[in-house]
Amino acid sequence: MKSINVMIIDDNEDSIEILHYYLRGHEHFEVIGICRNGEELVDQVMRKKPDLLLVDINMPNKNGIEAVKECISFYPNLRFIFITGYEHYAVEAFDLSAVDYIVKPIEKKRLHQALGKAIDKIEYGNQLPKTKIQNLSVKDQKGVTYIPLHEIFFIEKKGKKSVIYSKNQNLETNENLANLLSRLDSSFYAAHRSYIINLKKISHIVPQHKTFVAYFHQFGYNASISKLKINDIRLKLESY
Repeated sequence: MKSINVMIIDDNEDSIEILHYYLRGHEHFEVIGICRNGEELVDQVMRKKPDLLLVDINMPNKNGIEAVKECISFYPNLRFIFITGYEHYAVEAFDLSAVDYIVKPIEKKRLHQALGKAIDKIEYGNQLPKTKIQNLSVKDQKGVTYIPLHEIFFIEKKGKKSVIYSKNQNLETNENLANLLSRLDSSFYAAHRSYIINLKKISHIVPQHKTFVAYFHQFGYNASISKLKINDIRLKLESY
């Protein structure tokens, strides 16, 4: 199997050193980055797209759980293990589908057990057959609405809700971007922390301050594109 790219996120230098030392002895993992706060984590995930995070929870600027929530909103296949000195976050961590939850002090045997689980989940996810999806099913108070994918222009995060902008309606749902993106096909791309866009619908892209704005064919709304994602999007658009 190819190496699994890992990022270590902790504001304690001793913990970083221990994790780095243990990972050097494991042939399946390669450390591609170290972050010391939650804001840095979000930025580095967008840039480097790791396979696995080893995340402390209590950190400055933004705690590990909030940072991971933000990361999986635009990178839903990301796997993560929480490593922290506190037990009381465990329920919330597993609600996010964490691979594992390790309480400090870090023990080599316990860490390797968690890394084994991560290998299984990452390898299984890579082997899942790709099916062709025709419709996005969205639950609301009235029931379930089925929206043809080719009619969706983009999806926007608004507070704790998401709004799906399509040809015939704008539909609000309680589902987050990560859940929605996992059920879309390769035409859709997480272009920003708050936007998933249908690349096939883009008519043109215009720079605006420090970000970019995507406009769509015969559609009155537009979406934002992060400056970190613009080069990837331009490359993908060349294939359509």
